Amino acid sequence: MHWTSFPRSPPRYPDRRAADIALRATSARALMHTPPAHQAYAVGFAGLQQSACTDAKTHQLARLIRQHYDAELGKVGLRTTQYRLLMEVKAHGPVRPCDLAETLSLSPSTLTRNLKPLVSAGWVGLGPGIDGRTRSVCITAAGRRKCAEGLPHWSMAEARVHQLMGDQNVSALHALIGECLRSMSAAE
Repeated sequence: MHWTSFPRSPPRYPDRRAADIALRATSARALMHTPPAHQAYAVGFAGLQQSACTDAKTHQLARLIRQHYDAELGKVGLRTTQYRLLMEVKAHGPVRPCDLAETLSLSPSTLTRNLKPLVSAGWVGLGPGIDGRTRSVCITAAGRRKCAEGLPHWSMAEARVHQLMGDQNVSALHALIGECLRSMSAAE
């Protein structure tokens, strides 16, 4: 059943309780339907037009972009956050968790939560740090293979996002984000 075929109003019932139950059932069926991806992006874009809040606009754009990356990387069993984390550990490992969290602009608790599935999958390892008080995160051979497996999918997502946004807009967006990060960091 297509999502537009749900009745706009519940049928009339002599009993108010029955009408209420029918309305909830109709609403639940409508909520369970997931529109195709192109409709989901259109809904997201419509929301962008309505909001004047910078936080909401940047969050909505980031979410739409992340959907493309997650869809591509999902083909190899990764989420965007996991792939970024693997690539960062590969580039800088072994690395202290606090340094990794700072590099990725994550809180320590978020980093810990994001590391758990990577450790469980055997893609990263946690070992002793330089002294007895610290720990170190390093990539494993399986993690290196996962990075290599994910790279073509990340590249495809990147190309698709650039195609949708336009290379000129992407370049302008990167420059603007860089400028905003510098000015906001200087203010802290």
